[in-house]
Amino acid sequence: MNQRRENPPQGSAAQRMFGSQAPVYATSPVHVSDDSLDAIRRLAGGQSYGWTLDLGTGAGFTAFALAPQSGRVLATDLTRPMLEQARRIGRERQITNLALSQNRAEALPIASESMDLVTCRVAGHHFTNLEAALDEVRRVLKPGGALVMADTLAPEDTGVADWMNHVELRRDFSHVRNRPESALDALLMERQLNARQREHARVYLKFNEWVARTATPEDEVAALRRDFHHAPPPVRAAFQIQELPPDDFSFSWPCLIFRAEKQ
Repeated sequence: MNQRRENPPQGSAAQRMFGSQAPVYATSPVHVSDDSLDAIRRLAGGQSYGWTLDLGTGAGFTAFALAPQSGRVLATDLTRPMLEQARRIGRERQITNLALSQNRAEALPIASESMDLVTCRVAGHHFTNLEAALDEVRRVLKPGGALVMADTLAPEDTGVADWMNHVELRRDFSHVRNRPESALDALLMERQLNARQREHARVYLKFNEWVARTATPEDEVAALRRDFHHAPPPVRAAFQIQELPPDDFSFSWPCLIFRAEKQ
C-alpha cells in the first residue's frame, strides 16, 4: 500500500487529553464494550473485508472487533500513548493482522480507493474538522466501500444541544462538537455517502466516573455537578439525568450508528 507519511501536530488538545489518560481508557467499560460496538459489528455484517481502517481507534477495541473478518486492519489515532495501549492489548488478544498508524483523521497517509471498510466509534466529536475527515473517508474508500460509524448525537433542540456541548467541553478540553442527526445526514449527502442502515442507542454514564476519566479539575467538577443538579426539565429528559445520592448522577447521551456506502 502506498502511504503518505506526515508528522502529526504536537501539543493538540486531543494529544494532551488522551495521552495522559490512555491507561484509563484502556480499561473503561464504556470503551471496552457497549451498545455502539455491538451495533458496529451488526452493521459491518458477516462479510469479509480485505482492508479495514479504524479512525480514532483509541485503545483499539473497534479494530479488534473487526479483525476476524478483515484481511488486514489499520488502526489510526493521533495520540501515541493510545496506540501503545492498542498494541499491548492487541498482542494480549493475539491479533496478528493489526497495523497501527499515528495520524490525523483529516489527513490520512493512505492511498486513494484502497480501503474496503472504514470504521469510527465515538471519536468524530473530537475531530477538529469532521468535514475534512469525511472527505478523507470518501477518498480512501473503494467504490462501493462502506463507512460504519458511531457517534454521540446532540438533540435537534439548539438550547439542549448547547447545554450538552458546553458541559462536554468543560469536562474534556479535546471535545469539539456533537452534532444533531440532521447535520450528520447533510454531511454524508454532500459527499455521496449513502446511509443505508442506521441504529440509535444510548451511551450510559455515571457523572463521577465521567469526570474522573478525563481528570477534570475539582473546581470544574463542582461547577458541573451544580449544572447537572439545576438542569432544566428539557435537558433532564433528553439526557435521562437522575440524581444518585449522595453526590452522583446517572445520565446518557444519544448515539447514532450508521452504515454509509460510497456511491
